[in-house]
Amino acid sequence: MSKNSYGGAGQKHKGSAMNKIIIVLAVVLAILIGLLAFFMIRENKASKEPTIGSEQTEPSSTETENTELTEEPTQTDAPETEATEATEKPTEPTEPPTEATEATEKPTESTEPIEGETNSGQFTSSTGTGLELIVDWKTYSSSDGTKMVRFDVSISCFSINVGSRYDGIHITMDGVTKSFNSVDVTSSSGKNTFLLGSCSMEMSGDSADVSVAWDFRGTYSGTPLEQVTASGTVTR
Repeated sequence: MSKNSYGGAGQKHKGSAMNKIIIVLAVVLAILIGLLAFFMIRENKASKEPTIGSEQTEPSSTETENTELTEEPTQTDAPETEATEATEKPTEPTEPPTEATEATEKPTESTEPIEGETNSGQFTSSTGTGLELIVDWKTYSSSDGTKMVRFDVSISCFSINVGSRYDGIHITMDGVTKSFNSVDVTSSSGKNTFLLGSCSMEMSGDSADVSVAWDFRGTYSGTPLEQVTASGTVTR
């Protein structure tokens, strides 16, 4: 056998070996590419599944629940408004503030003469209880010549404790009635005279019958007295 035949056979053998190597490398490369593609697909799937992790973020809902629970104590403002309403109620006066004047143990003093005074007088009640109503009156003329009469209404009594009266004094003259407030009176000493209130009224003539009533609404010396009354005649 010639050397050329051996050389040709060797070259064929080398060529087939190279082909096998190329095939093996191609297979390995294909396997590597397949593995790389597999891992890339797997990573893509993992990146596309955040919802699984978001389910673990449920504690955020508990955080919102906590915030809601912290907001609920703000409802404690309601009792404060109720308290303010409760404090406002005592401020409502049961009677007009004009009754705040006190006459505690202050005997009446003789009133100063009225300018233009023409006549004066007094009439009293007769209860027989030690509590009597005294009405002092003075007639005068106003600056425009109108005939007027001033009434000072007082009580004479021993110990007494009576509250103020809204429109508690009523004076009727010439068919006209005028009401005004009486002050509260408190006394525990001997007999005294206390001024309850005063007012002026217009006279239609030179003489008029007058009746005066004071709303006592109590009991004095064991005698119930709804009103203490006195009447008399006023002349100029």
